Amino acid sequence: MISPKLCEDSLLDERLQSFFFAIYITTEVILLSMMAYDRYVAITNPLMYTVIMTHRICTQMVLACYLGGLLNSLIHTIGLLRLDFCGPNIVNHFFCDVPPLLKLSCSDAHINEMLLLIFSGVIAIFTFIIIVVSYSHILIAILRIRSVEGRRKAFSTCASHLTAVTLLYGSVAFSYIQPSSQYSMEQEKVSAVFYTLVIPMLNPLIYSLRNKDVKEAAKSNLSFCDVCYSTIFAPKMLVNFLSEHKSSMFFACVLQSFFFAVYVTTEGILLSMMAYDRYVAITNPLMYTVIMTHRICTQMVLACYLGGLINSLTHTIGLLRLDFCGPNIVNHFFCDIPPLLKLSCSDAHINEMLLLIFSGVIAIFTFIVIIVSYSHILIAILRIRSVEGRRKAFSTCASHLTAVTLFYGSVAFSYIQPSSQYSMEQEKVSAVFYTLIIPMLNPLIYSLRNKDVKKAAKRSICRGRSNS
Repeated sequence: MISPKLCEDSLLDERLQSFFFAIYITTEVILLSMMAYDRYVAITNPLMYTVIMTHRICTQMVLACYLGGLLNSLIHTIGLLRLDFCGPNIVNHFFCDVPPLLKLSCSDAHINEMLLLIFSGVIAIFTFIIIVVSYSHILIAILRIRSVEGRRKAFSTCASHLTAVTLLYGSVAFSYIQPSSQYSMEQEKVSAVFYTLVIPMLNPLIYSLRNKDVKEAAKSNLSFCDVCYSTIFAPKMLVNFLSEHKSSMFFACVLQSFFFAVYVTTEGILLSMMAYDRYVAITNPLMYTVIMTHRICTQMVLACYLGGLINSLTHTIGLLRLDFCGPNIVNHFFCDIPPLLKLSCSDAHINEMLLLIFSGVIAIFTFIVIIVSYSHILIAILRIRSVEGRRKAFSTCASHLTAVTLFYGSVAFSYIQPSSQYSMEQEKVSAVFYTLIIPMLNPLIYSLRNKDVKKAAKRSICRGRSNS
């Protein structure tokens, strides 16, 4: 629904996008307050929870959230329809939100601005009161618990919801609850990045961290690589998004490219090592602890990082020997190797060949490890006679296979192709996946192995079907 480009479509398309966005953002804000009440009942009156929070009550609360979102959105959309837009109708934003649309109007939009401030304020205050009152009672109830373990569990139950509330309410309030005289489009853009992109992708991670398996996985090297190579470019990307003069020193750009290549290569090799780990676990479970000792696992992880370091050093040294005459404008949202090679006024043929060869060798090696491992896994699974045993074995591999497919598919599309067929626009789209979407999805993918998460997903699907 939100498109990362200037809205240059018809005014009808702009208003429709604004209408649906207002529905869902308002619904989510109200829904978070209802979830606070749900936690209040669960912690302060656990024995009566099923009596108070019946299926009927929960359905009515959800419908009330959507109704509130619909009413709020309709008021602002009808207000937009009565305005005149003389042109040029170019929205200085990456999606069609209400405030930037009001800035385009050549009519008097004072009433619309007042309505936006009042309705946003009322919704924020109403939901904030529910959250504060609910958590005040929750805090009193937790302090009455004598055992330290009981208090810790109660706090843990609320931590994920409180994090989601803080992030969403903070960014939305910063955008909408302020007078028009203090409104800054550049500040609103940064805030909008959080509540339209960052927070929706963080929510699965925030809620999945309650699971023990994900807490252990968060300490693993795969999660470490995800965090590292995402944070290498994401802060700079946000700064560039806000700043009018987007610039970076040459060595800073090379360093960004170096560290990114280290971690993205390490993750690629690490995923193949995880395939071998699953091969040993399924084909030879009784000997698993003997084969996959702590020493062997450490050596495998070090080998992954060494491979990433060697690959990155090769390309970085190759970049440093090139001349860059200018204009040195990188047609990308971070300093990746292919767009940097395009800027060089030297002969970059050797660098392009090294990029193709190294990427190809790493991809082929890791692909062979994965294919051979899963071939033996498939043979072992087919030998299992019980249906339940086969299902459990397949379930063990499903999350890893999903992560492998997403990661290898997007990376291979970017790097394993001749320079004559290279398209910067296609590479940008591919880069969004392996630099932003996949690292955010990995915690969700691996958390789907947990029974609690599976049950919650099934309940949501069943409720959706019954409501429809």
